[in-house]
Amino acid sequence: MNKNKNIKTCLLVCISALIAGCGSSPAATPTIDPLVVMTEVAGTVQAEITQAALLTPSATLTPPPIATPLPIPTQLLPGAPTSPASTSGPTPAFPVESPDNAIWIEDVETPDGTIFEPGDRFTRIWKIENTGTTIWNTGYRLIYYGGEPIMCDEADMDIYLEQSVDPHNQITLSVRMTAPDPHGTYVNHFRMINDKGEVFGDNLWVEIVVGTWEEKNAQRNS
Repeated sequence: MNKNKNIKTCLLVCISALIAGCGSSPAATPTIDPLVVMTEVAGTVQAEITQAALLTPSATLTPPPIATPLPIPTQLLPGAPTSPASTSGPTPAFPVESPDNAIWIEDVETPDGTIFEPGDRFTRIWKIENTGTTIWNTGYRLIYYGGEPIMCDEADMDIYLEQSVDPHNQITLSVRMTAPDPHGTYVNHFRMINDKGEVFGDNLWVEIVVGTWEEKNAQRNS
């Protein structure tokens, strides 16, 4: 704004000088050549413009900011799907079926339901068969397995075989017993057991009825 004002002032001074020169008498000072005056004014103005330009700092263009590229994500991409780990674990080991087995064939003596008087002695005989794959040696035995009261003799609660029994062969086993008191129905159970102490085979049992002499006699005569 000041620079323009100075320029205008110089122009006005020059114009005024020209007018004053033109209106003076011949006796005045020598006429000034207008071209010389315009040239000097122009030089003065140009000098002021140049000085003003030197004193005024030029505007410095600020370069536009360089866009900083965003960082590339470093998150790992998911890998290819994999088969789920087996949760079943090792296959459970089931017990191997025992090679020992025995089945009941028949009651040879003293069938179930036989009537006895209290204190009567009797013998129960079963026929069984070795249906397993092992040979029953003399370490195999018949044992008392349950039932109250115990009717078998104490010596017959654990009866060892007297000879070996091959698979598919049959044997008879006998147990000496005594009818208890009072009257009623009684049952005792017996099982086979091998030389390793493992029970196997059919459950063998004896069932008797303890009653009166008349009941026993009537059964025998029927």
